[in-house]
Amino acid sequence: MSFALKSKRIPALFSAAAGLFLFALTFSFAPARGDLPEMSLFPQAPDQEQPAPAEEEQVQPAAPAENPAPEANDGMNLDIGRLDRSGRAPDGGGRSVTFSDRPLPPPGARPPQRLNIQVNVPRDRVPMPELETLPLPEGVELGENDVLAKSALTEIPKGEGYEATVSANTQGKLILLGRQKYDENGNPMTDEDGNPVMIPMHRGMQVEEGEILGVQFNQAAHARRTAAERELEVAKKEAGKQLEVEVAEASKNVALMEYKRAVNANKRVPNSVSEDEVWQKRFEWYRGMKSEDKAKYDLEIAALAVDVKEAAIAIADADLEERLIRAPLSGQVDDIFKNKGEWLREGDNVLHVLRLDKINITANFDSEQVSPAMIQGKAVTVYATKAGVAEPQKMEGVITYARPVLMMNRFVAYAAVNNVKVGDSWVLIPGMRVNLIVHKDKAVDPATFGNPQE
Repeated sequence: MSFALKSKRIPALFSAAAGLFLFALTFSFAPARGDLPEMSLFPQAPDQEQPAPAEEEQVQPAAPAENPAPEANDGMNLDIGRLDRSGRAPDGGGRSVTFSDRPLPPPGARPPQRLNIQVNVPRDRVPMPELETLPLPEGVELGENDVLAKSALTEIPKGEGYEATVSANTQGKLILLGRQKYDENGNPMTDEDGNPVMIPMHRGMQVEEGEILGVQFNQAAHARRTAAERELEVAKKEAGKQLEVEVAEASKNVALMEYKRAVNANKRVPNSVSEDEVWQKRFEWYRGMKSEDKAKYDLEIAALAVDVKEAAIAIADADLEERLIRAPLSGQVDDIFKNKGEWLREGDNVLHVLRLDKINITANFDSEQVSPAMIQGKAVTVYATKAGVAEPQKMEGVITYARPVLMMNRFVAYAAVNNVKVGDSWVLIPGMRVNLIVHKDKAVDPATFGNPQE
């Protein structure tokens, strides 16, 4: 009996403990009433006065020591997600939020019609954070017509011819991947199967536009081309065969001579050659003429067959070319997605080639100092420091596009810059910050630098 009573008390004890835990948790996270904004959920009826709140309800907690006292007529930043438990913003500034709730309207009062909320906000606009501007190199000073860009960042130029992802044109096994070797005379080297001899591919390899970077399985294509070459040789021999035409022409001439002899014999001695024999010789002459025409016609067909076989070789060459992976532009291999021996499907990415001889620079400008129209098409000078090189490198370019859209009194402009090399590497690489100076008094044709911006 005692065991049964104890077992019935256990759930009740657990329920009581859970209730106490939730009660304590609620009060631990609830903000103080004096730290919430003052608002009225029930407007007072015009014919009644709002009763004053009870004195014991006006509880104003003491401000923490780490936060200064709020300034007079100061507002708050309406970022509720950033308020702490005391109702204050964690970024400091002494701003706090107060709250007092009014009692419900007395019975018989008009029901509430709308919700009035009043929030105090700062009168002065919060200043936008300053963008990063690198210090100018020593000895470089801005002229009267020069403007220093803010937060100038290099990036890969947008547009055709600046970067490309090389993909497979057809499906098949990747049997070669690299850069083709050349002999002493500059001729490309090939193996006994006609495939190029390759240098193994690696990231950073310099490639030239149009050169072979990879080969897919192509033995069947090589066999088809070899067969087409043999068929072309046969067709050319057939097209050059004049023997049948010559034989047909000789047979025609002999038949003509015999026909004329029979006709002349009957002129000398009437009926010396029967009329049937004369007509037979005339038929032989006519058949010889048609045989010659047929031989000439067959010769023309053989010439057309040569064109057909040449077209078959062109198709085989296109099939072989389709299995070659070529560089779409001159640059360096930025990434490798497939390796030698892997199976490729049509459209699979193999390589990413990046061109760095021209770089795009995105910069911000203050609209209170300069407008987009003032710098459009103007010359720029870029200073960049390369790791391991003491002196900053100077490069020239042009503003290709100044975007006529303002955001907080700022606008963005794009510049095309000719990159330079120090040793074997480029100075400007995508993602680095540089000094960019715009010369408002120097106009430059953007076509001389290319237009990286689409």
